[in-house]
Amino acid sequence: MRRAAFIVLLTWLALAGYILGRFANDAFPTYYLYRPLAAAVPLAVVIGLLVAWRSTTYAPMVAGAVVAAITFWASWTRFAVPILLVGVALLVVARVVRRRGRTLPTLPRAVSTAATVFIGVFFASGLVRAVLTLEGPIAPVEASADASGPNLYLVLLDGYPRGDTLMNDFGIDNAPFEQALEGRGFDMYRDALSDRRNTDFTLLALLNGTTVGVPPDTDLSQEGQWERRRQLSEAVLPIQAQEAGYEYWVVDSPAGFVTFTAGTHIQNGGINTLEEYMLASSALGPVVKLAWPTFPTDSVRDHFDHSVDSIVSLADPDSHRLVLGHLFEPHLPFLWDTAGNPEPVPEFWPRWSLFVWQIEHVGMSVDEFGDLLAGDLATVNPRLLAMVDEIVARDPGAVIVLFSDHGSRYSLELQETEWHRSFLAARTPGHQNLFGPEPTTTDILRTLLPTYVTAE
Repeated sequence: MRRAAFIVLLTWLALAGYILGRFANDAFPTYYLYRPLAAAVPLAVVIGLLVAWRSTTYAPMVAGAVVAAITFWASWTRFAVPILLVGVALLVVARVVRRRGRTLPTLPRAVSTAATVFIGVFFASGLVRAVLTLEGPIAPVEASADASGPNLYLVLLDGYPRGDTLMNDFGIDNAPFEQALEGRGFDMYRDALSDRRNTDFTLLALLNGTTVGVPPDTDLSQEGQWERRRQLSEAVLPIQAQEAGYEYWVVDSPAGFVTFTAGTHIQNGGINTLEEYMLASSALGPVVKLAWPTFPTDSVRDHFDHSVDSIVSLADPDSHRLVLGHLFEPHLPFLWDTAGNPEPVPEFWPRWSLFVWQIEHVGMSVDEFGDLLAGDLATVNPRLLAMVDEIVARDPGAVIVLFSDHGSRYSLELQETEWHRSFLAARTPGHQNLFGPEPTTTDILRTLLPTYVTAE
């Protein structure tokens, strides 16, 4: 039993080392570690007990090899043919040797010791890297004034295309949705743009009210991602709102690289980007696709539904709140068809991530992408209208801004055009067309604060 327990522990250390390494590599919030490390426990028990039962002398080596095969499955399969050829060659050699009446030499016991040491070093290195990137709480902002303005609800609709993109590129007439918003007192800004084409850069410009100091979209390094998340927590405009007596609430998306620490956060569970990346690159990805193909998209659907409910729950006319709700729709993956039925994972998953791909990656036509997007919007748009109605019913003086951080980004060829065409609709009581004729996402909060919050 002690030997089996040791192999189980060794297996968990190997799995945990991989999880810690991926966490440190990809700039994720600290709490993203908890679920993967916990989920690795039952997997380690199963693998460890099976290895301890079937292998004796070489159990540590076998356990490490099994973990490597599972976690790096996507990498191994890229070299499936060479690996298969090497395996066949080894079998041929073994058969020839046996026919000649000889035996193959066995591996020395030191191999198991070496495997144990390697797993220990692998775990320790991952742990050190993760600890060096852990985030602590930030100091709260002290209010220096009594708030008197209305609640501000900024709802980021991730990847929502502008109306002209929908019509001209996909043949989707979004006028009924836009007209429904106008009937609810919204101004439609049909020429709106995003200064940046990636969410984290757009948020930096939005929350600071300037593009000065915001890196170019090409700066996608790991170090840059950690720095941007720190900068998002220190953004000046939410601090100004809090100093003016406002509460700062953030409803997070499943995307870890744009999840920061400032404000009071609401997380709504579901699979996040770190977990999806690990699942897609492991041997568990094909298993999930075969046995439970709706699990990943069900999880994102639930997150969307709960995020909408969270935004509505914050509507309170007796409070003074700056609410930043990040809804991960209609961003990939597409979740509903035109009849409102849930979509499973796409055919190309886990070869490509659920969250990041363009039509050139997966061999999809523009028409096919447009059909999927139309199905998604057929469900998303009514839910957004219902959300707006619920907020206004609870908080009639609410300032509500629906905006996207970038276009749909469906094609790599359109990075300088469509990727910047963002959706913008705003309900700004007492200030019609507040943002002007050609606003950018950078203009939104820097215009709202002096108009409604600070009166400067």
